[in-house]
Amino acid sequence: MTEPASGRPVQAAMRRPLATACACLLTLAGVAYARDTAEIAGDLPDIGTPANTVMTKTDEYQIGRMIVRGLRDQKQVLDDPEVADYLQHLGNRLAAQARGDDQSFEYFVVPDRAINAFALPGGFIGVNAGLVLMSHDESQLASVLAHETAHVKQRHIARAVQAQGQATLASTAALLAAILIGAAAGGGGQAIEGAVAMSQGIAMQRSINFTRMEESEADRVGMGLLAAAGYNPYAMPEFFEAMARTEGLTDASVLDLLRTHPVTRERVADARARAAHYVYTTAAESSLYPWMRERLRVITAEAGSDPLDYYESLARRRELAEAERYGRALAQVRAGRAAAALPTLRALLGAHPDITALYGSLGQALQSAGRQDEALQLFERAAQLFPRNVPLTIRYSESLMQAGRAKQAHHLLLDVFNVIAPTPEQIRLTALAASAAGDTADAYYYMSEYHISGGDLMLATQQLELALASPRLTNVQRQRFRARLEEVRDWLREERRMRPARNSGGGGQ
Repeated sequence: MTEPASGRPVQAAMRRPLATACACLLTLAGVAYARDTAEIAGDLPDIGTPANTVMTKTDEYQIGRMIVRGLRDQKQVLDDPEVADYLQHLGNRLAAQARGDDQSFEYFVVPDRAINAFALPGGFIGVNAGLVLMSHDESQLASVLAHETAHVKQRHIARAVQAQGQATLASTAALLAAILIGAAAGGGGQAIEGAVAMSQGIAMQRSINFTRMEESEADRVGMGLLAAAGYNPYAMPEFFEAMARTEGLTDASVLDLLRTHPVTRERVADARARAAHYVYTTAAESSLYPWMRERLRVITAEAGSDPLDYYESLARRRELAEAERYGRALAQVRAGRAAAALPTLRALLGAHPDITALYGSLGQALQSAGRQDEALQLFERAAQLFPRNVPLTIRYSESLMQAGRAKQAHHLLLDVFNVIAPTPEQIRLTALAASAAGDTADAYYYMSEYHISGGDLMLATQQLELALASPRLTNVQRQRFRARLEEVRDWLREERRMRPARNSGGGGQ
């Protein structure tokens, strides 16, 4: 696995009690700082480098990765290869518009029907399933991602800490981790976004102005990213208006986003005025958007609910669109009626042979219907048509493992992830495949990579030591494991060396 260039792994320590986090919150609460403004919507203000004296981009990445690991542990990151791949590609198109910026980005879905989105330090952007379902087209969804991407681009958190001049990396990480992970465990979307907002120095009455300043800057920069990526810039004010129309409703899940992203007539008017200055092409819209939205509708349905009822009710009023037929088929599989879903999925795949998600869904339906050989044949054909496609590789490997062909699944995963950097869950699947194939040493090695990706270097060290103790190691394996273990130990030594300087609060102004 290739280690991300944006920062070295950080030990997932800093496990402070909630009281400490609250104390840090009060310390940050009074922060207010001036922002550069750009007359041209797409221009990125020059924020300079003073923020680096308190929190570097590497620090931000470490904090963000630790938080995301906690969210994963709380099952607050959706582990669906098709949706994750779609959202990351959409986000990449927006992030690519930041000229001359080396910031990396990771976009993920929170399986929560509350309508929300949030930015974390280090380029991690979360969007709730409920927000995707509320959007009407890809440009609207892209406008929200562009807004959150702008928060990261402007380094709002680092700039707030720099302006306050006393908070340290440790206190900031403890604050964000304690509140965000706690919010994810039971506080919902509002608590997550509220914690992020508070960590940026927003509190009580002063929080109103601070939020509006921050949101205004993110609107301006985000619209520049949106239009440069070829999306409709008017999608941003349109989505604002859709949010504003919900303001009189009692649905708390809708109001979550309104509380942290307040919508006013002035904000909508300003966004419309800015949108008029851009020339764009709607050719950027992806055909995958409606399919992924319906997929999300099904896979994030609350326990005890049946999404099939939604589609059957819709079908009584009008003919279902193709993406809605796809959603109904997925709901049938979810309800244990995979055989009933097969004709629809076959027909859709025949009409859209370029949509790789249809191969994965049909293969899973065949597997669920007990037609394992057909599923494997379909996946083999898909792998030839779309070599090294990540979602298809995951689905094919899962099917191979169910068929008792773990060794083949292991090789298939390695063929892809030696070229394409895997997500933590994909690394874990590779470890499971290696274990099922009887390759114990590689299983330990990939579990170490899984812990490295989450920032837990102590557990990674233990896994590498177990890998080196495995019998029948090849010389290549032994050399690779030893080199990685020494690398991790170097990171740990560096982390210990840096910790006193960070905890001292040095660099404040």
